[in-house]
Amino acid sequence: MKIKVCTWKMCSERFSSYIIDRLKNDKDRFNLDTLEIEESLCMWECKKWPNVVIDWEKHNSCSPTKVSDILFKKIKNNNANN
Repeated sequence: MKIKVCTWKMCSERFSSYIIDRLKNDKDRFNLDTLEIEESLCMWECKKWPNVVIDWEKHNSCSPTKVSDILFKKIKNNNANN
């Protein structure tokens, strides 16, 4: 699973770095070895910041907790489908 977090001006001002830190912590804590976390260029939705893309699906107005919740719901759904 790949997650991209916008780190440009508006998103950075809304603490996108904390989202990245939370994701890295989740990855280590729960042994999510296949999780890829990347910083991203602007996603062009600056009025809905910070922006995050998880497996090609964009999420707006994110917080570290919101992104973590989305991540674990996706993992749960993927495991239920396999």
